Amino acid sequence: MKIEELLKPCPECGSKDKTQHRDFDNEFKAYGSNGELKCSNCGHIFITRDEAIDRRRESEKQLENK
Repeated sequence: MKIEELLKPCPECGSKDKTQHRDFDNEFKAYGSNGELKCSNCGHIFITRDEAIDRRRESEKQLENK
């Protein structure tokens, strides 16, 4: 995720506070990947968990192809 996306105000309420949920690895609890991103104020969802998973898989494929 780009920093510009994190700095955008919420289209619903204008707040810039966001909550990033994490998907933790079952074997290594300290390792986690980005999950859902939503507004801390009104709950507007910027990125769903499924979109985060798709982005993660896409970036992994790009790293494998290098």
